[in-house]
Amino acid sequence: MAIQEFLGERQVFTAAEFAQRFPRSQTDRNLLSRAVANGTVDKVRRGAYVSKTGRFAGAAADPFDVALAVTPDAVFCYTSALSLLGAAHNVTRQVQFYTAARIKAFAYDGVRYLPYRAQGTRLAPQGVLNATGRGYRVTNKEQTVIDCLANIAAAAGPDNLLHSLASLSRLDAALVAATAASAAHSVRARLGWALEAKQAQWRVADETLAALAGSLGAGPYYFWRATAPRDHYWAKRWRLYLPHPEQEMASWLVN
Repeated sequence: MAIQEFLGERQVFTAAEFAQRFPRSQTDRNLLSRAVANGTVDKVRRGAYVSKTGRFAGAAADPFDVALAVTPDAVFCYTSALSLLGAAHNVTRQVQFYTAARIKAFAYDGVRYLPYRAQGTRLAPQGVLNATGRGYRVTNKEQTVIDCLANIAAAAGPDNLLHSLASLSRLDAALVAATAASAAHSVRARLGWALEAKQAQWRVADETLAALAGSLGAGPYYFWRATAPRDHYWAKRWRLYLPHPEQEMASWLVN
């Protein structure tokens, strides 16, 4: 049967892809509805499906493929970007992405899908390939660093973020500083501190650090918590309070 062949070939698919394969076929649409009803196909959301039959029986779908089936314009960000860039420290059961679609967060198969609006964000996405050759769009390294420093909670906290950044063997320090030009003072303070801690490995010019330091206001700024219990370890140059001793946090950035 043609529909069984299709479900054996495509683990994650959309209603549009199904309709393209079976145009003008009410019978096949009825069979798809029946497959959803009997559990051989999961309906993730309207228009997005996961096959659970044949070689896909009992096999978890790639969460990034699920996100793309729901929002084809997805640009993966935060911890998802770190993962696709090969820098994730901890495995998280969430997928984060920018999209122009107005959708709410949803869950499927134990994974939380978190859409973000890219308001004021210069995405400059890059393409990456997974082990099977599937391509995804992801915020580039510099934008990912700025995004994560701007929303450390979305980056799964300071520990995960700094250990993840330790895996980035290269970073265009001048570009990331330029990308941060329109960011909040607190983000530039966090960035300056991180670039200084990684100055040797990332080949950060003294001029880049001086420009960042000179762009700050009076402060103080906070790396993690500005409300009680507040960060209280002081990094003088960056007018920045840290949640842990500076030397300890700097050690998290060492690969």
